[in-house]
Amino acid sequence: MIALEVQKSISNSLQNLKNIDGLKRLFWSQLNYERVNKELSRRRMTDAVKNELIDDPLLLASGGNNTFHVIYARLKSEDLSRQGERSVVNNLLKKHPYALFVFSNQSQSRWHFINVKYDSSPQKRKLFRRITVGEGEQLRTATERISLLDLDSINPDASPLDIQTRHDEAFDVEGVTQEFFKEYRKTFEKVESLIQWTTDSERKRLFTQKLFNRLMFIGFIQKKGWLKFQGRIDYLSALSEAYQDEDGTSNRNFYRDRLSLLFFTGLNNPQEIDIAGINNGGFLKELIGTVPYLNGGLFEQDEDDKNYQIIIPDDCIKSILHDLFQRFAFTVTESTPLDVEVAVDPEMLGKVFEELVTGRHESGSYYTPKPIVYFMCREALKGYLKTQVSGESSDAIAQFVDEHIPDKIKNSEAILEALHQVRTCDLACGSGAYILGMLHELLDLRQCLSANTGLDSKNVYHRKLDIIENNLYGVDIDIFAVNIARLRLWLSLAVEYEGDNPPPLPNLKYKIEQGDSLIAPSPSTTGVIRHEFINQYRQKKAEYMRTHEGGKKRKLEQEINELKTQIALVTHGSSKVQGFDWAVEFAEVFADGGFDIQVANPPYVRQELIKHLKPTLQKVYPAVYTGTSDLYCFFYARALQLLKPGGMLAFISSNKWFRAKYGEKLRKHIADNCQVHSITDFGELPVFKSAATFPMVFIGQNSKSDNVSSIFTQVKYLNPPYPNVLEIIRENGQILAKDALKGSSWSLTDMTNGNRLRKMEATGIQLNEYIKGKIYWGIKTGFNKAFIIDDTKRAELIIQDQKSVEIIKHLAVGDDVRKWRLESKKRWLIVTPIGVNINHYPAVFAHLKQWQAELEKRYDKGKYWWELRACDYYPVFEQPKIVYPEICKEPRFAFDQNSLFLNNKAFIIPSNDLYLLGVLNSKPVWEYLKNICSVLGDADKGGRLELRAIYISKIPIPNASTTEREAISKIVQKCLDAKGVDCEAWEKEIDERVAALYGL
Repeated sequence: MIALEVQKSISNSLQNLKNIDGLKRLFWSQLNYERVNKELSRRRMTDAVKNELIDDPLLLASGGNNTFHVIYARLKSEDLSRQGERSVVNNLLKKHPYALFVFSNQSQSRWHFINVKYDSSPQKRKLFRRITVGEGEQLRTATERISLLDLDSINPDASPLDIQTRHDEAFDVEGVTQEFFKEYRKTFEKVESLIQWTTDSERKRLFTQKLFNRLMFIGFIQKKGWLKFQGRIDYLSALSEAYQDEDGTSNRNFYRDRLSLLFFTGLNNPQEIDIAGINNGGFLKELIGTVPYLNGGLFEQDEDDKNYQIIIPDDCIKSILHDLFQRFAFTVTESTPLDVEVAVDPEMLGKVFEELVTGRHESGSYYTPKPIVYFMCREALKGYLKTQVSGESSDAIAQFVDEHIPDKIKNSEAILEALHQVRTCDLACGSGAYILGMLHELLDLRQCLSANTGLDSKNVYHRKLDIIENNLYGVDIDIFAVNIARLRLWLSLAVEYEGDNPPPLPNLKYKIEQGDSLIAPSPSTTGVIRHEFINQYRQKKAEYMRTHEGGKKRKLEQEINELKTQIALVTHGSSKVQGFDWAVEFAEVFADGGFDIQVANPPYVRQELIKHLKPTLQKVYPAVYTGTSDLYCFFYARALQLLKPGGMLAFISSNKWFRAKYGEKLRKHIADNCQVHSITDFGELPVFKSAATFPMVFIGQNSKSDNVSSIFTQVKYLNPPYPNVLEIIRENGQILAKDALKGSSWSLTDMTNGNRLRKMEATGIQLNEYIKGKIYWGIKTGFNKAFIIDDTKRAELIIQDQKSVEIIKHLAVGDDVRKWRLESKKRWLIVTPIGVNINHYPAVFAHLKQWQAELEKRYDKGKYWWELRACDYYPVFEQPKIVYPEICKEPRFAFDQNSLFLNNKAFIIPSNDLYLLGVLNSKPVWEYLKNICSVLGDADKGGRLELRAIYISKIPIPNASTTEREAISKIVQKCLDAKGVDCEAWEKEIDERVAALYGL
């Protein structure tokens, strides 16, 4: 059969999969596996595993000369328990290492196809990946994926490993994710263009986003069977088909006639009561079926929802339902690191939001890959538990948090109590990646500690609710991000509720809040006076979270706001401050000293875009403020203000602050106040696929201790064990020297290298002192097209006016600078300093005038549009000088005596000191620079170094006798005369002499 026919046939089989015969037909006839049909005895299974099964598992089929097995097992439960499946698979894998496992519930109405893949950790942890088949499931994804398992399409002589590899590929959720992304973007843009509303594009886009959020929520929640229309649980499809079958008038509209009733009367309503339930349906049931009253902010009717001039044509909804909901399988269970549904899960809401919809990249926001989220949450929790619970070894806590094995824990009660008490916050929460990550981690840790008590679903529901209520907080400036984060928490909670009448969703208004995290005053230590309000405040907020009756909810809100005002007056002396007022909004946290954990991916916004915030930031963060700091730097400072003493900080941000001038004060602030646990630097590796942000993960603790080692890891590639960050650190992490992170001077290198650097530093003085601070940047024109010309244009301008030669200078760019020589190209620079009388140079003036509009817009210009920016050192370019490029992957210091001007991709040192040039071009200095410069890539494998003045100025220049200086200078002169050709022997001698001067 051709591929399309195979898929059609398999789709038909999956739709009608109601018994073991259907499964046999699928594997024996359609997917071409060998028939086996042999029972596997349960005799040697433990009682716990036996009790999961209704009868013996069946070795149904095989491939690869009977070495790859398809095994079917029927569970006793109706709900396809994941824990049950995991225990059965773990038992069977020992004898069947290459296998696909198929489970059904007792009635054989729901099925899981399970692929087990091992991760790249040394423990080879098992990753369970599922495809679900059954009533209410969209089977297109299942059909496409299961069709890939056809044995004939792999290889008639396939080995078990070949077959397993194909199965691993078929169950790869990344393929589903990418396809969904593509389709979502296309559908979103189509719907946005179809909505009839004359307004600005941003408002229309946000309205479209809200429509998608609501329908996506229903798309997920209908999987629970809580929404029914005419007995069907594929709710949206049933509702849409009933509407299309109506003999209606031409003036009908699906959104207005059905969806708005569903959103604003059924799932929520202004009266905040269960109208559908009270009326037992009535006319409402005929139009929207049976729906639960879910409350929550998602379905609150705002001004745009009440604007009846906005028309959402039926084609919009049809496109969403047909192109997204009926095409892809949805699952309400968010994947965890070791359990993945091959379907669209609620995490997709976050990814879609951050990557595609609201232009969050413009606000510096990027979606953190899930393995990194889990790594950061776990590192923070390990640090927290070590601080909170005495008497537990680091190994025991690490094994408990990283592997969920509590065997070495001595005091389980104390650990459990610490997990109950922890308060974690993401101060730039976006769509909630870290909040959800922390929810999963806390839940898993509490479950593995409580495993001996047994866990039914209700317990898990209440445990999640407890974590949401007591342990998680988040803030973001973007209300749509906040809505998505709340939505994901609601979905995560809803998935655990078993039964037909779910309770209304908790009110998350005072848990995940909107506001500017940075600009409010630092939350000062809570005074005694405030404590009289705190208990009341804490109690009212907890009540509000679980209250769903409209009148009572509004009364509580009023009482909470009154308490806020009183707390604010005592704290600030006024009732309102600018930005998100941490001290007031989360007063109950600061009454106890602050948060235990801050975990975040702060937005990466360049300093040029935050000019309006700088006066406020300077006032709030005097210890770290510099005018050129990018926004994320202030999130570090704020996070430390929000943490308790000993609290944990886990951030992923740009690595630029480690080495940049603007990071000096932040480095000092962290060195003085923080114990750095680990720094994992990804350099320019694409951790965020959509951005080059030079990311690194920083784990620190808000306390000082000389007893804890700091580990630095330079990640050099994204091959396995990536994305297992912990394993990368174990393999490549280097313990930093004790004084490596001292003040603003950080040396991110291991002890051996650190000792080498200190030895070099002890032999002389820094370059900055040696040359009296004279390192100059090349000329920045702001518009090269006008100011940089070729030979032909230069000749033309001189012919037109002989005086032009006075202000046209020979130019070299960074790429022209090579080791020992300058490869001078035929480039020239028009030099018009501030104050130049441009009327003396009519030909040049006429040339520049053709770009007057562009030159006037320049940021880098002088007083008039024809002038270059201010520069005090033009005469230096005409002197003998050492020159070097801004970025290079080997030493490239050269000497110029020909009055060359340089562009802004190079630096100059006005000096004819050939001894200095020899030292700078030497191997020991290059090794030194590899340890202190910002590196683009792997410095040992052709990665480029950024030779900014801040780094270069620190090079130690060794003291040398006159004899030694002269000897090195003579060899350097030979290299200059040879223009760097065949200089290897001389360079080797320079390297050896310089190394000896350093005592290496």
